[in-house]
Amino acid sequence: MQKNNAFLIAICIATLSYAEETTVKVSYEQFNFTHSKKKDKGKRAGLHITHKEDKNLYEFKYEKTDTDTFKPPLQKDLKVDKYYFKYTYQLDTKQVFSLNYITIQDNIMKETDGGAVYGLGYHYDNFDIKQYITDYKHFNVYQSDLHYSIKETYGAWKFHAKFLGKYIHLQNAKSNNFSKNAKKDYYTLGVKLHTHYEDYHFGVGAFFGKRLFAVLNNGFKVQHHAMEFNKSYMCGLGKHYSWGEINLKYVYQEATEIPIDNKHVKVKNIIFSLGYHF
Repeated sequence: MQKNNAFLIAICIATLSYAEETTVKVSYEQFNFTHSKKKDKGKRAGLHITHKEDKNLYEFKYEKTDTDTFKPPLQKDLKVDKYYFKYTYQLDTKQVFSLNYITIQDNIMKETDGGAVYGLGYHYDNFDIKQYITDYKHFNVYQSDLHYSIKETYGAWKFHAKFLGKYIHLQNAKSNNFSKNAKKDYYTLGVKLHTHYEDYHFGVGAFFGKRLFAVLNNGFKVQHHAMEFNKSYMCGLGKHYSWGEINLKYVYQEATEIPIDNKHVKVKNIIFSLGYHF
């Protein structure tokens, strides 16, 4: 399986890196858990390739996560590989259509190992509508997103505000011990504020309301472990260059490990990314 995955990554790089309007972004992330009874700390590395060709946008992302666990209750450290694919087609100046696919490989969480996410999106003017269906071994997750954006420019300053709503429905969650303590429905609201000044940019964001098994970041993040998040705050800054950009981001979250009803878990992430355009 690992040989096939490496071959897939190599094909994607070879296919996209010799075409015009291509961006390659690498990222490195460190995170730690407080009050968790399963996880201690970890690291995550990512590779995100974007290629634009006329009205078509192709994206591929590979993400590898290694997490130190407490033994017991777990028997070994956690290792996760995720593969993300997205195709976007611009219908006209106001309309955009997109398709997403995610696949997950997890060496411990057998209920979600091999899980697949299918996404469909439509953008019109300032509105985004997205629908995701996640197929796990014994249960499914249906997620509906609605986004509304506002963009304003004042001289050298550019502002972008996005308001988000997420509805998550779990089907057959009571069928297994992994998700049996989950609620049937979750509602989450969020806001993101982003500003540009010349080559610099800064952003903040927050999510309010509980969520579980959520798809985030426009289909480039999926939370596949049974952690019910109830608070999320984030901030980031970066700088654009003629050749690309660098970014630094901090994320703070609070959650409950629902299989063992362990509340007040805190997760802190620091993420560095470097993008190169050619």
